Amino acid sequence: MTARGKAGAEQSIARGESARTLTRRGFVTMVAAGSAVLLARPGLTGETASERRKGASAPAGKPLAPALSPGAAQKEFDRQRAGTLATLKTLRAYPLPPGGDLPVVFRPQRARKRTR
Repeated sequence: MTARGKAGAEQSIARGESARTLTRRGFVTMVAAGSAVLLARPGLTGETASERRKGASAPAGKPLAPALSPGAAQKEFDRQRAGTLATLKTLRAYPLPPGGDLPVVFRPQRARKRTR
């Protein structure tokens, strides 16, 4: 840890904050929980009471896209399916030399000992 990082950590501990770093899983969980709260409680979006009252009669900012007709949806599905099949055909036709090295080698790791 650099001197500046150590000083910042000491300041955060002095303020009563934890010195524990936030893991990626913890961060994603925190963001997901915050997003769920915002979706569940529309009052937390920052709009004022008068904006909420006007919200029902005021026109929306962007109109919703019209729903696809069944024929257009099927056409889009067929287009994407054809693209996927063409990609698979290209990948399967790629020549590989016989007996080449594997791109990934699995090496099991020893379990770390837990410390208290």
